[in-house]
This record gives sequence, C-alpha cells and structure tokens, in this order.
Amino acid sequence: MVRTGLVGLGFMGQQHFAIHQAMDNVELLAVCDKLPERVAEQVEPVGGNIGEAQKLDLSGVNRYTSFDDLLQHDGIECVDICTPTHLHAEMTVKALEAGKHVICEKPMALNPAECQKMIDAAKASGKLLFIAQCIRFWPEYELLANWVKSGHLGRIVSAKFTRLSPPPVWSEGKWLLNTALSGGALLDLHIHDVDFIIDCFGMPPAVSSRAANRVTEGPRVDHTVTQYLYPDFVCVAEGGWGMPGTVPFEMGYQVLGEAGLLQFSLATDPMLQFFPAEGDVQYPQVPAETGYQREFVHFLECLEKGVASERVTPESAMNSVAVCMAETESANTGKVVSL
Repeated sequence: MVRTGLVGLGFMGQQHFAIHQAMDNVELLAVCDKLPERVAEQVEPVGGNIGEAQKLDLSGVNRYTSFDDLLQHDGIECVDICTPTHLHAEMTVKALEAGKHVICEKPMALNPAECQKMIDAAKASGKLLFIAQCIRFWPEYELLANWVKSGHLGRIVSAKFTRLSPPPVWSEGKWLLNTALSGGALLDLHIHDVDFIIDCFGMPPAVSSRAANRVTEGPRVDHTVTQYLYPDFVCVAEGGWGMPGTVPFEMGYQVLGEAGLLQFSLATDPMLQFFPAEGDVQYPQVPAETGYQREFVHFLECLEKGVASERVTPESAMNSVAVCMAETESANTGKVVSL
C-alpha cells in the first residue's frame, strides 16, 4: 500500500484524485490546494479538454491549503504534484528534500535548467521522481510504439501527429493562457506529441517550426506545426489550443510504414484503424483504460519494487522540454534549430 498526498485540485488534479481513489494499492491521505473551496468536503468539478468532470467528496482525507503543512504529514510516502507548471520545480525539490517520492504532472518544468534542479534533488534524496507523460501509456500510442519498435509497420515512411483544443479557460485565473506561467500551448499541450515522438523515434537532429497566436500575446506558441528533421523519414506534429470553443478536442496520428498505415483519431469510429499494404482494413483492439490510469499502475509498481522507471526517466522528460524550447526558438526566429 502506497500512502499519497495530492497537491493541486484543478482539472488535472481532479483527474488524478479519481485515480487515487479507484486503486486498491493506494491510500490517499491528504490533498492540498491554495483555494479553500477546492479543499472543502464537497468540491465542484473542474472540466477540461478530456475526461469526465465529477464532483469530489474529500470528507475522508486530510485537507490543507499550505503545501508545507502537507509535507509535515508523516504518513505520506509519495506526493502527486498537479499544480501550475511554474511551481513544479520548487514543489518537487521541496517534496524530495522532505523525504517523499514524487510524481509530477507534465510538462516537467518551464525550462531544462529547472528540470535539472529536480533531477539533482532526486539523486541527492534517494527518492523516485516520475514525470506523468501520460501519452506514452495511452493504449493507442503504446500500440503504435510497439509496432514501430517491433518492425510490424516495416520501414517508416512518414509520421503525423495532431493535438488541437479550444483555449483552456477552465484553469484557475486562466493561468494556462499566461505563457510565462505555462509555456503556452507549445509546452503544455503539444509536448505530449513531442515526448512521444522522442520516445518512439529518438531525439531528432533538428527541428523546423512555424507558429501563430490567436488567444495569447508574446512568443508565438498558440498553434504550432513542427517538422522533426530525421534523416530517413518525414515526421510532423501540429498542436494548439486556438480552436473555437465549439470545436471538440482532437488527438491522433497517421503513421505510414512499408507494411501499411496505422491511424488513430478521436473523431473516427472506430478510432483505431490499420490499412495494410495488402488485404482488408483492420481494427486493432486495445485496453479501455486511459494513459492516466496506466501510468499510475506503472509508477506504483516502481515504488513497490524500489526501482526508478525505465519507461519515463526524468532525463527523458527534460529532453522533451528542451525540444519544445528549440521549437519555440525556431518558430520565433524562422530558423532551423539543431539539437
């Protein structure tokens, strides 16, 4: 049994709360949020771009408005950090120094320097640090990664990834729309596909990005199209949160190999389809769980064994932030940026 504390009860924190409550080998001892109404006995749901929003019953857990107070709870072994991105590094370091394991929401931090502080603190404390890059665990993306790495798709010819959303107006104080706090859509939303691309295909030698803004000011980060300049196949990702509010959230991919095309989209029925080079279209079956659930199962297994995750190392999550920084530079200078 792993005893946990959850920090931040906005959209993602509420998603994590439901997962903590549903797992047999987790005991959620405490929650924390700076807003008193979010740590009342009954909490109104915060909706987002995916997942179901449900009212929270917090009557059975300790409730705090101070992160320092939560860290004083002796029974907590692992802290789950779901706060705004600009707080990730500071809170993670504090939790690790307090002797807690940490699972921290993506993106890991606003820049690689902050990521490195988190990594150094984990090494110094001897505690585990896991970054919740959930798309690596999303069943349809797990299948793609397995097919690419096993050669089931044959030689890869092209790969295209899409992640589009209306503006995240659900965030408290609309902090997600403040690029200084969130990194904008490029770092907060698009990073899902960046992280998966790196994990599946390795670090690209260079990136070429173009971007435009619709809902924020400053660096162009609202809507990005990036080409990852691998030498032997075409790889492109489009991501942004500038869609009108009536447009449903979309994520998906089209990956073409010599053996056929594997395609996934929330907008199709069925969502996952394989068009082989020869023969009829196929509809691969995957588990019904979300990546949120599956990443927790994996991390808890790591905790119970006392070993760091090999599927998502902190260093790999830092690389994803670094590539996003390179894309931001490319988009705002018009230049190809080498990695």
